[in-house]
Amino acid sequence: MIADLLRNQKITCSLLALVVLAISGCGNADSKGNDSDDVITEITWEQLIPADFKQPENPFATMSQDEIDKVMDGSPESQAKIEELQKDFDYAPTVEALDGVRVRLPAYVTPLEFDGDMKLEEFLLVPYQGACIHVPPPPSNQIVHATPTEAVELEDPYRPVWAVGTLKVDTITSDLAEAGYQLELEEIMPYTRPEQ
Repeated sequence: MIADLLRNQKITCSLLALVVLAISGCGNADSKGNDSDDVITEITWEQLIPADFKQPENPFATMSQDEIDKVMDGSPESQAKIEELQKDFDYAPTVEALDGVRVRLPAYVTPLEFDGDMKLEEFLLVPYQGACIHVPPPPSNQIVHATPTEAVELEDPYRPVWAVGTLKVDTITSDLAEAGYQLELEEIMPYTRPEQ
């Protein structure tokens, strides 16, 4: 009887050891296969705006070129109009949950600093072509300040790109605009439409 009891305890201990090894082995394999650093979340510009916030419309989207020229003519009236438009854009909350997330974002590039060969050392990512060139710029939650680890060469500054990197919820002010987000850029590539 004692021999049977000891044999059952050995079997139980052996089974327990196998279960522990299997669990720890699965844990290691899982952590290698699902490394969160490898996950890239594709986001849209709408996802940079809190769901409960009504974003002001871009006034230039509905203006004719003549109306834009009038607003940009430098007169006291145009300056007053620009300040009025700017007030609507000053409050632009960000999405805190995106802080630290690796993302892939389709965007247009607005250079801040570059050498003569279009090697960009610092730039803004914006949702539409020509943003930040017209006044006022888009709301700050629709501007991402990009900082590559080394200068990025852009083949065509007028074409959209995919920007990949870690997003930070951080306000950065430049000569052109205030950005509500910063992207620690890993890669930039020509935009291609996603497979449907």
